[in-house]
Amino acid sequence: MRQIFTFILVLTFFSAFCQKPALNKLWVGDADNYLQVDTDAVRIERCFEYQGKRHIMQTAYIYKIIGDTFRIIKPEYYDSSNHDYIIKDFTADLLTLIPLNKYWRTLYVSDTSKEILTFRDRNKVYTDSIIFQKIHFSSTTCYGFCPELSFQIDSSKQMRFKGGKHAVKQGEYKAVLSDKLYSELLRILAISELDKLKDLNQLNIDAPTYSLEVYYNGKSKTFKSFTFSYIATDLLNYLIELPKKVEFQ
Repeated sequence: MRQIFTFILVLTFFSAFCQKPALNKLWVGDADNYLQVDTDAVRIERCFEYQGKRHIMQTAYIYKIIGDTFRIIKPEYYDSSNHDYIIKDFTADLLTLIPLNKYWRTLYVSDTSKEILTFRDRNKVYTDSIIFQKIHFSSTTCYGFCPELSFQIDSSKQMRFKGGKHAVKQGEYKAVLSDKLYSELLRILAISELDKLKDLNQLNIDAPTYSLEVYYNGKSKTFKSFTFSYIATDLLNYLIELPKKVEFQ
């Protein structure tokens, strides 16, 4: 009985020790790229220059983990080849992949193949150098119940809100962000890679158009699109939900 109990303890310890951190998260690449890994799909964002302009490409694929191989599966009508990458390192903070064939372009755009692709947990891009000044956000309606609204938040936590059709409030209001909500805003801005963040500039009449202006460190960034870069998804979700969480005056 003692031997069985000892065996169970050893097996439990071994399993816990060998268990790898979850792959399902947003990974920030070293080639101006991002991997959003979910249970059933991997979403890839790549930035590249063409004819003097910077472009963003977002794609989604099914994937499999086969032993130490990360395999991206493309639809047969598009490309029937396997896009395989050896998982060299895999921790809670770091993911490194080695391309096994010529399809490195699936993960990043370049004329030259990299021997190793390095990705970090998105929280590891946190910076404490952002001095927040203010932020403007607005959203249009859509062919549904998308709220029409706009608001501004400044460094004194003051919020000026204007709500239209389907908004949580109609008309003009003021509010003061709680310490918790304000701290969350600063934290999200710190992991959104503002200096690298790019405007996707994608418009769709079926979806709301989001406009965002962020003022920080004496400079500003402006975005207008119906979808944002993967690294800014948390920021977009925060701003969309914020009017439901404040007490308007």
